[in-house]
Parts: sequence; C-alpha cells; structure tokens
Amino acid sequence: MRWKRWAMVAVVLLLLAAAGCGAGGRPPAPGAHIQVVLRADGSGRVDFWVGGGVHSDGELRDLGGRLAAVLFPGRTLRATAVEPGAAFPLARTEVPQADGRGRHPTFGIPGRGVRSTLEAAGYPGYTLLVRPPRMRTSIGARTHPPGFEYRWNSHASGPPPAGSIVMRPSMLHWGVEMALLFVTVAAAVTALAGRDTRLAFAGCAAALVTAGTILVTDRASGEALGTLGYLSGMPLTLVTVLPFVALPVAMLAMIRPVRLLARPAGHQRRYGEF
Repeated sequence: MRWKRWAMVAVVLLLLAAAGCGAGGRPPAPGAHIQVVLRADGSGRVDFWVGGGVHSDGELRDLGGRLAAVLFPGRTLRATAVEPGAAFPLARTEVPQADGRGRHPTFGIPGRGVRSTLEAAGYPGYTLLVRPPRMRTSIGARTHPPGFEYRWNSHASGPPPAGSIVMRPSMLHWGVEMALLFVTVAAAVTALAGRDTRLAFAGCAAALVTAGTILVTDRASGEALGTLGYLSGMPLTLVTVLPFVALPVAMLAMIRPVRLLARPAGHQRRYGEF
C-alpha cells in the first residue's frame, strides 16, 4: 500500500536526520582527557577517556588506573572500570579517601607525572579538568567562587599543570541560607494561617522573595559541613539539598492569596476579606 511506502520513507529520513545530528553522542576530541571530581565527603573520582589510540577496554582500564595512582599517590583506589553505555569509552576510578578534611584541605596537581605517564602511552598532550566541592577555592593568591572548575590544556611544548587547589569551606553562607529558609517557612505559615488579607499577601510575597534568593545563590553551601568533617553520607546529602525545600514552601504560600483573588468581589465584601 502507498501509505506504508511513505511511512518507510519517513522512518529512513528520521534515522538519517538523527545520525546527522549526532544521536549516538559526539565523539571525543583527539588526545587524552582527564576529569577529577573531588567530593565534599573527602572521596573523589577520576574519569579518563581518549579520542583514539586505545584498541581495547583493557588498555583503557590499565591506563586509567595508572593515571589515578599518579593523581592520588598513596591513596587506596578501587578497581578501575570501563563505564558501559557511554558515547565513548570511559575508564572510571573511585577514590574513597581522595583528600583530607578540615579547614583547608588541598589537592596537589602532579602535572609532570601525568604527562610522563601519557607520553609513555603515546599521548604527548592532554586536557585536565578538576571539579572541587562547591565552595571557595584557590590556587596561590587567586581565589575562585563556589562552582569554579579548573581546566588545563597541556601540550608537549608547554609547562604541565602545577600547583595545589586549596578548598576554603565556610559555615557563613550555609548559615545565611538556613536563616532565609526559616524566614520562607515562617512567611508561608503567615500566608496560609493569617486571618488578615493583607497579612496573607505580605507573607506570600516574603516567602517568594526569600525562596528566590535561596535558589539563585549557591544552593550547595551545605557541602562545607562535609569538608569540615561534621557530616557525611546521607546526613550530608540531606543538608546539601535542604535549600531546595524553599521552592515547594513558596508554592504553598501562594494557595490562600490565589484563592482570595479568585473569589467573587461580592463574597469578599460579605465576609470582610477586603
């Protein structure tokens, strides 16, 4: 039938379009690529992938494990595994204790060791990305805000990455966010339970403003409690996501003002709402 023929043509065109748009994932850039993730609980992870040159998962796994040992010398490493289902082969090594916890834990960048390991495997250049916990960090005298990621593109002719990333956890930001969350909850209760109409609208407005302030600032300031050694595991996770509670609380604060606005004007005057 004619409609079946057109359906087959449409399917073929969709497949071609998907292939042209890179539905299978963008291939990695040529060379070697390393990503180091430092977590607030002191653990870490090393991801390693290449844009050609490695012919088997075993080679990728072996090289990824050797790089993790260079990046975290003397640390206990879990077995390196090649992650399945990725757009490109990815060797991942978990580090249960990547760095110390305290006021100023540091991560030293062994750029020369990484370069020599990769040069021996046939990769003279590489890219390195380090993602510290969401807190202020610094290399030397230069300080960076929470969420900053350190990137290097190392070439054979240039100097390798060097220095130490110092993490600077602070309880101040987390305390401010918790105070704003308390104000959000109190304003929402006022908006829902207050008998005066003006008070309900004021509580709703205050809840929306404070919730918006929390959500547009750094929402992971609770990670400082992990780096300082106060919390870990599930309690640390709960504290980190606690600021997101401000959003549903602010939505609840809108219920009564919306109902008041939707009520007929005559009914509002009858019961003294306005």
